[in-house]
Amino acid sequence: MQPSLRTRWALAFLLGLGLLGLTQASGDAVAADPVKKDKTKDENFKRLPFRTSDGVELQGTFYPSPAGKKDACVLLLHNIDVKKGGNSHQDGLDHLAEALQKEGYPVFTFDFRGFGESKNVSEKFWESPHNKGLRGAQKRPLPESIDQKDFPPGYYPYLVNDIAAAKAFLDRKNDAREVNSSNLVVIGAGQGATLGLMWMAAEWHRQKALAMPGFGARPTLDEPEGKDIAAGIWLSLSPTLANQRLPVTNWAVEVGRDSKVPMAFVYGDNDAQSKQLATSLKAAVKRPKPGPGGKKETLEYTGDKAIKDTNLSGSQLLQKSLGTEKWILETYLNPVMEKRGSREWKKREPERFLYYWTFPMSAPLMAKNVGEEVPQAVPLARMGVGR
Repeated sequence: MQPSLRTRWALAFLLGLGLLGLTQASGDAVAADPVKKDKTKDENFKRLPFRTSDGVELQGTFYPSPAGKKDACVLLLHNIDVKKGGNSHQDGLDHLAEALQKEGYPVFTFDFRGFGESKNVSEKFWESPHNKGLRGAQKRPLPESIDQKDFPPGYYPYLVNDIAAAKAFLDRKNDAREVNSSNLVVIGAGQGATLGLMWMAAEWHRQKALAMPGFGARPTLDEPEGKDIAAGIWLSLSPTLANQRLPVTNWAVEVGRDSKVPMAFVYGDNDAQSKQLATSLKAAVKRPKPGPGGKKETLEYTGDKAIKDTNLSGSQLLQKSLGTEKWILETYLNPVMEKRGSREWKKREPERFLYYWTFPMSAPLMAKNVGEEVPQAVPLARMGVGR
């Protein structure tokens, strides 16, 4: 029995919908820039991949905000755990991103390399000296993915380069007039906060060459890139990465006291270890500089913040009942940004310029060549980190 004309039209219509869905799914896979919309909310967000200087494809989520509402942007850094892993959607991070977006801040968050969905690498990845010691470097064909479970403890500081790639991503968004990356707030949890503080300290040693230097000549450099950083908010900042102790006090002093970047060290009041570190970092940042003329810094918006009656740590502090999110937005971030004022938007075009790392008692080291979009590896030895 032949189906009726009406039935044939219905089947054709349903088949067309199915093909359309397949086409759209395929298009998303190619473009890797779909706009997801939660119909229960008004916020939009985009899942966006971006690459590091050494060939890792990181997966990020961008929460755009209406142009002009807040002349700043926020970078969220998730906690990392050697045993349990971690990702950019754990605990209350998505909700914090949405709350910041509602407040008018565009937000970018991502999975660190080897974590969450950031596991794909190109052949270029295996060419970098710091990656050649990883498991898989001797295999043929070379693996196309990595996993943090295979990272030796000494490798974890290199994840700071993922933050450098995220800043380069925001600089491209800046040039598209979607954010103003001259006003960047960094919020990190646990060991993600440790990497964030390390990156901040490095940014005060990265400078753009205003003119191509002649042979043997020192380059003429712009102001440090750290000038773009408006504030840091650290949720249970860790003194270690993969159980290796790092010079977080030196970085905090350089960023908070010497460069006067506002920083909040947030911790659960019953978390003794985080409490001790937060109070000691606050004291170190506000301690007078050594030598004649040194005086105690007031630094109004740098200090510690106890979240009462909890021993939770990291992004777990974002549980709604604790009120941490409200404190970040209303009590801390908005007043900090109001006092700072807005640094004027400027076109970045990072691929057009040469950048250098500049450290005391050292000749400038190339950080990024002309034509590259992302800075090369942060010189960890200069940051006090051994491999």
